[in-house]
Amino acid sequence: MFDTKLPGGALRVFRPQPFFSALVVESDPAVASRLNSVLGVLAPGRCVVLVPTREEADAMLDTLSFDLVFVDMQLYPIGDGASLIADVRAMQPRARIIALSDTDDRDLALSAFASGATGYLLSEAEDAEIAYALRALANGGAVLDPRVARHVVAMFAETLAEPIRAGDFHADGAFRKLELRSLTPAIPEGTRPGLPG
Repeated sequence: MFDTKLPGGALRVFRPQPFFSALVVESDPAVASRLNSVLGVLAPGRCVVLVPTREEADAMLDTLSFDLVFVDMQLYPIGDGASLIADVRAMQPRARIIALSDTDDRDLALSAFASGATGYLLSEAEDAEIAYALRALANGGAVLDPRVARHVVAMFAETLAEPIRAGDFHADGAFRKLELRSLTPAIPEGTRPGLPG
């Protein structure tokens, strides 16, 4: 949120918009309709396209640019949701991709994130929960249903609890630092985040 001066010294407050154009790929018409309503309240007048199949999603992605994409993880055939997320990430890398599911299945959630999803919501969430998550996204926050978050936390706990192996030590006997390359941006050698190189 930031302010600009209007004539006469008044301030106009600009709030970040959750999206400018959104694509909702959802096979359940009731869920798609609810999302359309929530998105319409959050950003009136913004472009929202609803499609129920992968084929229609591909056609829209070939034609239009979206900055927010919802993907139903139960698209048929099984695995098509994760595959679509990977394709959206490749075709429109600036888009924020939110996986949608009617279950908090751990493997399904991990496949969504491995494919490039930036968030995960359960379709049974209340409208207010979805709206809150999308407002957080607009302010730079994460979109993650608490029931899915526990799987992500468990995954980290398992990774960090792996027993130390001989390969975890350098030749000089020093312990090698845990590297989470997939979660942190690469930093050029000799530089520090936030400081000029």
